[in-house]
Amino acid sequence: MFFIHIPKTAGTSFRKAAEEYYGLEHISYDYAPNSGETSDIVIQEVYGNKDNFSFLKKLNDNSIEFVSGHVHASKYIDILGARNSVVFMRDPIQRVISEYNHFVRNFGYEDNFESFYTKPQFINRLKKLLSGVPYQVIGFVGLTENYSSSLDQINERYSTMIPDLELNKGRNSTHEPYKLDPEVISRLEALNQEDIDLYRQCVDLFEQRTVLWQSGKPFVHAALQQASHKSLSGWAWWDISDEAVTVEVLIEDEVLGEAVSTEFRPGMLRLGLPRAGYVGFHFQFPNELPTGTQLTCRVKETGQIIDSIQLQLDA
Repeated sequence: MFFIHIPKTAGTSFRKAAEEYYGLEHISYDYAPNSGETSDIVIQEVYGNKDNFSFLKKLNDNSIEFVSGHVHASKYIDILGARNSVVFMRDPIQRVISEYNHFVRNFGYEDNFESFYTKPQFINRLKKLLSGVPYQVIGFVGLTENYSSSLDQINERYSTMIPDLELNKGRNSTHEPYKLDPEVISRLEALNQEDIDLYRQCVDLFEQRTVLWQSGKPFVHAALQQASHKSLSGWAWWDISDEAVTVEVLIEDEVLGEAVSTEFRPGMLRLGLPRAGYVGFHFQFPNELPTGTQLTCRVKETGQIIDSIQLQLDA
C-alpha cells in the first residue's frame, strides 16, 4: 500500500495503526532525506542512487508492504500502482488551521496565523500534493471527517485489519470545526479555491463509493477526458477486476450507445495503471450533437455515474 500522507488529515493515526498491523519491519517511510523517520532503503535508493526501480526491488526483497510519507502522489504511484495508493482528504480551511497549530505546538512557529496561511507553500496543499495525479485514479480517497467509515472500506478493499486509532490530535475533540472570523474565512477560501473545489469533488466521490459499498456493488475508477459535438472519450477500470468496463452514454435519460474500456492510454502509464494501460474508451455519436445537449456517462453493470456534462460552444 502506498499511503500519500497529506499533513493534518489523520495521516499519523493511519500510519501508526498500519505499524500495528503490518509491523514496522514491513514499512518504509519517506519524510525527506533529513528526517529521522525516513527509512534507510529510501535514503540509499531514492535520495542516494536516485533509482526508483532499485527501490521497488528492495521493497520486494525486504517484504515491505506499506510505503508512506509527506510526498507528492506522483513520486511512487508509477512503481507501486494506482490501485495500491491511498489518501485522506480534509476540509481545506480546517486543515490549514490545524497545520498552523501543529507548527506552533511542535516547531515553535512564532508568527501569526495570517503570516502562515499566506505563505505559498501552505496554499492549495491538497492540489499540490496530488499534482499530476487525477484524484479518480487513486485506489482509495478517504475523508478525515468520515475516518471510521473510510477505514472500514480500506480494510475491506485491501483485505487488511488496520485498527482505528486517533493520534497526533492538537485538541481533545476534533469533531467540532475551528471557529474563525468570517473575513479570515473569506480570505482563506479565496486563497485555497483550488483545494476547496478538489475537496468537494472528493466528497462526492466518497459518497458515491460508500453507496456502492453499502449495496455490495463494485467501484469503478473513471473519468471523462474529452467531449465534443461529435464524440467523447475517457478511461475506466474496475477497482479489483481486470475485466473491461462497459460505459453507457446517455442523452437525458435515453441510452445513446455504449463503449468498452479497452483502448491504450500511453500518456497515463506513469500513473501505474492496471490492465497495462488498456483502460480507455471512445464513443462516436451517430450524429453531431447541438450545443446544450446534456450527456451522462455511467457504468452499465452498476449504474455508477462517471460524469454528467452539458455540451458547450466549440472554442
